[in-house]
Amino acid sequence: MKLNSEEVNEIALESRLVLTEQELAGAVRYINNFLNMLDRFKELDLKDVEPFSFAEALECPLRDDEVIPFTNTQAILDESEHVDGSYFKVPRIMEE
Repeated sequence: MKLNSEEVNEIALESRLVLTEQELAGAVRYINNFLNMLDRFKELDLKDVEPFSFAEALECPLRDDEVIPFTNTQAILDESEHVDGSYFKVPRIMEE
C-alpha cells in the first residue's frame, strides 16, 4: 500500500499540521518506506510461533488496583496558573 501526497496532506490537515511542499515530499517518502517495511512482515512464516499473551501469565507483576481518594485538590489548583475557580482552563482547539 502506498500513499500519494494528496492523501498524506489530508492526514496532516486532520492532525492540524500544515506542511510545506518539501516537508510533504519527505513525509510521503517516510510513510511509504514505513509501509513497505511493514509489508515485509507478511513474508514471515509464523505458523509454528506461539502467540504471546501477557494476560495468561501465572504471576502478574503488577500491583492490585486500589481506590485511594485524593483530598488535596486545592494544593494543585493553587499551583496552576490555568485555573478558573475550581476548574482548569483548557484552550480551545476545535473551531466552531
